[in-house]
Amino acid sequence: MKTLKYIFQGIISIALLSSCTDFLDREMQGSLSAESFFLNEKDAVSSLTAAYSDLKDTRYHRSIWSIGDVLSDDATASGSDGDIAAAIRMESFNYHSDWSRLLDRWQVCYRAINKANQSIEGISEMDESLFKKLSKSQLLGEAYFLRAYFHFEVVRTWGDAPIVNGVPKIGDKDKKRSPKAEVYAFIEKDLIEAAKLMSKKSVLGATNLGRATSGAAYTLLAKVYLYDKKYAEAKVAAKSVIDMGETEYKLFTEFEDNFNLKGEHGSESIFEIDFYQSTSETANYLTNGNYSSYAMMPRPFAGYGGNQALPGLVNAFEPGDKRLKATVLTVADMQGVETQANIASLVYNRTGYYNKKFYLPPKDRVGTGIFTLPLNIRILRLSELYLIYAEACNRTSDDGNARIYLNKVRTRAGLLENTTDTGASLLESILKERRVELAMEGDRFFDLVRTGKAVAAFNAPEFKAYKTQANFKPGISELMPIPQLEIENGNGNIVQNPL
Repeated sequence: MKTLKYIFQGIISIALLSSCTDFLDREMQGSLSAESFFLNEKDAVSSLTAAYSDLKDTRYHRSIWSIGDVLSDDATASGSDGDIAAAIRMESFNYHSDWSRLLDRWQVCYRAINKANQSIEGISEMDESLFKKLSKSQLLGEAYFLRAYFHFEVVRTWGDAPIVNGVPKIGDKDKKRSPKAEVYAFIEKDLIEAAKLMSKKSVLGATNLGRATSGAAYTLLAKVYLYDKKYAEAKVAAKSVIDMGETEYKLFTEFEDNFNLKGEHGSESIFEIDFYQSTSETANYLTNGNYSSYAMMPRPFAGYGGNQALPGLVNAFEPGDKRLKATVLTVADMQGVETQANIASLVYNRTGYYNKKFYLPPKDRVGTGIFTLPLNIRILRLSELYLIYAEACNRTSDDGNARIYLNKVRTRAGLLENTTDTGASLLESILKERRVELAMEGDRFFDLVRTGKAVAAFNAPEFKAYKTQANFKPGISELMPIPQLEIENGNGNIVQNPL
């Protein structure tokens, strides 16, 4: 059900520049000051909608899989030789700071952060009595959540990063990168505040599906704590969601329902990017359709085939694991679904495995353009929350609870419970489960880095067989290069990561 449509309405400009000159002290013509814009609930919602809209920007969400999947041992870039030339360099860990996907990710993340700051500052000054449909605290909580979410995307991609905690001023162009420990602390503070301010999913109800909730804030907080290696805190944050009970969140009986239209905003969904049928919009940033779905479906009849799973991922699934068929799509799987003419036309099928989680069958494919597909992108799911909790429990010597929540994920997949692993061996089982449960959802590269397993994974023979030129450099390849344009715009204050 697509009830919260983050329509790209045009960005709200709030002139809050400060200077000693008369010119800069005057309000910009054609713009709105915070005082003249945030006058009613509609204004507050519109401001927040602008911040949400960057989740839907093609330039952002295609970076999720372009980095998290394609640069990992789970997948490879695919499509035409021209399409993949730049990505192949990145996959070889020959990083280049002019890769367009990096600039897209950086710019959209900070644009969204700036919009969230506008919402925080504007809504904070509004009177509570102006809010009728949604509370002031709910809207503020959503803004804090979005600011935290995009800062998290930045810090796990680039490490040390500028913290932007207010509407930018002229002097902010000289802002330096803050140590990643400070960035994580800032994110955690925002998410704690967001969790306190927002309501639960069940309280907001069906008319507000797609909005961030207290459950989303606690889940993201638990995930951030894992990256920050604060395992006791991650355990507490995850337990806050578990304690909401199955009336709030519950695993789907069928794993595949996490990735089809009927399962959108279902019982397992904690936060997802909301798309809907868009039959005519054709620009990256002026669409409500999901370009990433098109980008990954088989070429040429359904998309570009741009992110294909590697055999190593397929081999990581245990025999009988029901998730495999819901994760990868083969030519054999297409028989009886696609026409024989479509199947015969396949080109650039480099590995034999497409991303099934972003695949729509013909009956659900809308329009003929590349920005018209209605499939949502799931960002946070209950099964990931269970695995976060299991990992946090294991790392805090609570293997009993770790196995309980690991096994909730395994049994849903049709696998036997893990009843014997403890300590380090149990951690390995949890991390392996995380790989197959979240495969092709954009987390694998970051998981390898945060767990210290990147070197082993990127030197494994199975990986090297496909990515023959890959040369992962410890201490360097864990972080992406800062986009060169941002280095140049930073007046010497943004220092490049090692290359």
